[in-house]
Amino acid sequence: MPKKKQDRRVALIRNSILSVAALIAASIVGYITYVGSGLDEGAITEGQDYFAIEDPRRSRPGDPIEVVEFFAYGCVHCKTFDPVIESWAENQPDDVAFRRAPTTFSPAYALLSQTYYALEEADLLEQHHARLFRAIHESGRQFLRPQDVAEWLDGRGISAEAFLRIFDSPAVRAKVRAAERDQRAYQISATPQMVVAGKYLVTMNGGQRRALDVLDYLIEKQRQADAAATN
Repeated sequence: MPKKKQDRRVALIRNSILSVAALIAASIVGYITYVGSGLDEGAITEGQDYFAIEDPRRSRPGDPIEVVEFFAYGCVHCKTFDPVIESWAENQPDDVAFRRAPTTFSPAYALLSQTYYALEEADLLEQHHARLFRAIHESGRQFLRPQDVAEWLDGRGISAEAFLRIFDSPAVRAKVRAAERDQRAYQISATPQMVVAGKYLVTMNGGQRRALDVLDYLIEKQRQADAAATN
């Protein structure tokens, strides 16, 4: 092979390697930003760290301050955030109530939303919640039909037949419809996103740690508003 042609080939290979390395580096930086600091520094501000909901849901004085995480099992960011928000929720005082609401952006998400509430109805959510994330994102498992989920669960605390009965039950369908109403009311457009006291929408734009700081900030803000309302 002529030397010039060989040099061009070597340069092409070298540039390709450098391009791939740069792409990997950018992905790593992006992931670290998402998981870590992001916008961790500076004052928490409306319009950047959180947004006021146009038609807030009213709460009664004395009710716990509700924090709702809108998530999807098919969302990898939800998977990484799940143990973080779980740990945060476990350490909240009694005046904070945390719950999850699975989104229904697509038929696949809707299937898994109904699965979430079926597991909750069967008292098996704690056993299978993280396991379902792992099946999708680590094992590449696809759930396209209720039967796929039933077969995956069969013999692990419930039979396939029993799961399908609960999956199609009126109670589960009612919970899915309620979650869909909340999703529309709060204009949820991505996952994960959190809603505090039915009044504030918290995104993950600044990363996980920043989101938790914003949650704490808004919870305290609501505490002060509740105290002022009762005085």
